[in-house]
Amino acid sequence: MFSEISYLIFVFSVIFFINSCGSEENSNNNSDTLKILQTRSFSVSDYNFAILEGDKFIQYNKAIYHRGDEVYLVLEDVGPFARGADSLNHAEMKLEVTDAIGQIITIREDIFGARGHNNFPNNMLSSPYASFSSGVNDKPGKYSMSVTVYDLVRKDSILVYDDFFLE
Repeated sequence: MFSEISYLIFVFSVIFFINSCGSEENSNNNSDTLKILQTRSFSVSDYNFAILEGDKFIQYNKAIYHRGDEVYLVLEDVGPFARGADSLNHAEMKLEVTDAIGQIITIREDIFGARGHNNFPNNMLSSPYASFSSGVNDKPGKYSMSVTVYDLVRKDSILVYDDFFLE
């Protein structure tokens, strides 16, 4: 009798442990606050909407901007990037902004240009960013910004997306 109870307690403990590990992973993947589609070998540690004051980004969690503002999305610790035959990293970035009904209103490609073919410290980009210049004639409402960073050597990419609002 005692061994059966011990066995059942052990089995339930193992099931609880397995479920708790899996639920934590799933909650991170389905989080509304962190919208990053990443692969195992290539990642972004975090991102933030920001405003630019002088030459410094100020984190802007509200993601509510006035029409005519510059909207910045700053990524943190992107990589690691592979090195090419020339021992350099080769990265590129693309920005897309859509309005509330899903129409693409801005696409910017080749944001890094020649700067993306370089020697990145520890094969990482510490804080690459993309920006969208809203116009005073833009309609108020919800917009979506998506930024894709490409590792052109490994032929891999990572997508970060989130919503912001114009008022």
